[in-house]
Amino acid sequence: MATSLTHTVEAAAVNVAPPAAHTTQPAEPALNMLRQAARLVLGHDNFEEVIQTSRRGGLALVRQEAELKVFKLINCQADWKKRWARRVGWNPARHARKISKRLKQSGMPICAVEEHGSASLKDAPRAVWTVSAYIPDGKTLRQIKLELQPGRRKAVHPMVLRLFEDALRLLRRIHDAGFEHRDYHAGNLLISPADAQSLAEGRAHMRLVDLETVVVRQATPVRRARDLRRFIENFVEPEDFQSQIDHALEVYAAGDPALAESIRGTRRMAGLIRKRGITRGDPTL
Repeated sequence: MATSLTHTVEAAAVNVAPPAAHTTQPAEPALNMLRQAARLVLGHDNFEEVIQTSRRGGLALVRQEAELKVFKLINCQADWKKRWARRVGWNPARHARKISKRLKQSGMPICAVEEHGSASLKDAPRAVWTVSAYIPDGKTLRQIKLELQPGRRKAVHPMVLRLFEDALRLLRRIHDAGFEHRDYHAGNLLISPADAQSLAEGRAHMRLVDLETVVVRQATPVRRARDLRRFIENFVEPEDFQSQIDHALEVYAAGDPALAESIRGTRRMAGLIRKRGITRGDPTL
């Protein structure tokens, strides 16, 4: 991207695994939309790699002054919440930039937001775009879970269990610092470097990505429960759901039984505990 861009810019913290491990076959309409946005914003669509596309947008690797960056398009028209929010002036890319600064000031491990802007496309008149640094040798917790224990929701592999617990401790830090995530799940946690040796030796770092939903808000028991449920329910299996929830609360609220009980007593957490018929669904979640 030229440094003289006249667009208003801000980037959501989007960081991805190496292309070979993350690339999907792009849907043609979504790819065309991504290329159209890139030509409008960057002046070209010479992608190093198309990482991901969907009706909600896409991700691609681009070079900016010899450095790899991740270009992201967010099609707000494809998400009813974002669509209505855009109509009243809310911009998810601009919000991501602002919240990333607050998170960084609070010492949270994030993928720093760099640039952002908006783009009026034929099929996405209220689209926004972001650019972020590319993190090499990274994988999401979702990817690692799928590779190490395909077909299982529960964290049974020792490495997955350790990362599961690290993610719970990170969420506690986020809440205690005065933030609510609102979309905390394994796909929004980037682990890098994610090679087997780094993971085994504990040299891998966990970072937050996709910061569009994070808000500055006092973490009440209800708000803590909301984030915890979003994360925990993708690791719960019907046969031992209660023990997994108990373990998660022990890790999250270590040394604070009153906090654990206040979360357990919320309607959101009670609803998950009662959810005996949890479907296995997509094991990669």
